[in-house]
Amino acid sequence: MTKSLVREKIWFPGIDRQVEDMIKVCAACEVTVPAQKFEPLNMSTLPSDGPWTELSIDFSGPFPNGYYLMVVTDDYTRYPVTETITSASAKTVIPKLANILSMFGIPKVIRSDNGPPFHSEEFKGFSQYMGFRHRKITPLWPRAIGEAERFMRTLKKAIATAIENGLPWEQGLSRFLMNYRVTPHTSKGKAPAELLFGR
Repeated sequence: MTKSLVREKIWFPGIDRQVEDMIKVCAACEVTVPAQKFEPLNMSTLPSDGPWTELSIDFSGPFPNGYYLMVVTDDYTRYPVTETITSASAKTVIPKLANILSMFGIPKVIRSDNGPPFHSEEFKGFSQYMGFRHRKITPLWPRAIGEAERFMRTLKKAIATAIENGLPWEQGLSRFLMNYRVTPHTSKGKAPAELLFGR
């Protein structure tokens, strides 16, 4: 992602190598690299129906002051939308998700893990009322939604890097989302914002 973002602004021979060298000596980057290594993630097939038809939802945190992030990602465009929450209960999640859907539209499918807000009767009723199919991934195996899981790792790293550099985590989040949404994705060759909004 970093190389793509830099290449949008400037290019010169050897730029990829220079970016790699800079990242290798970046103290904030080193602190936020996960120690545990996993097998490569198996990415799910891109939806063919177009933008905002299949979404994935997950949580990240806790962050300073006890906040969590609810992250909704469009599986087709990879466009992420975040909401700050203090609880992962259905009573907290449903209004936040309803707000996101009121802005972007109601998808055909929303994928989630089998966490507490998603196996509640309230969420089942919400999905029926809104008219989307709720698809639960394999319990205790969040890597079944590989792209969303990869995005969550990158998001946590960006926030941790901001904190390490003395910035408020919210500022780090905003900066990361702005850059991520306008950087061309390798699977489509276009930025998530361009794929979702057509501009």
